[in-house]
Amino acid sequence: MGDKTQIATVAMAAHYTSPLMVVIGTTLGMLIADVPAVFAGDKLANKIPMRLVHFIAAAIFALMGVATLLGAGSKLGF
Repeated sequence: MGDKTQIATVAMAAHYTSPLMVVIGTTLGMLIADVPAVFAGDKLANKIPMRLVHFIAAAIFALMGVATLLGAGSKLGF
């Protein structure tokens, strides 16, 4: 399954003359961003109850859904 990063990488690789350097750069950028988050998440996973995480995520998801149904973001073009 692709995401926006993969689409951006393909678009940049098509635009610039060195697609290999684009792929290397985007890969390194994602590693720099993701590796610390993975390690921090691993440490926190042992300290925070997963049931609480699921509840908070579900509540945020529900609030965003209600906000969307009520037209939140329509002034921004969403």
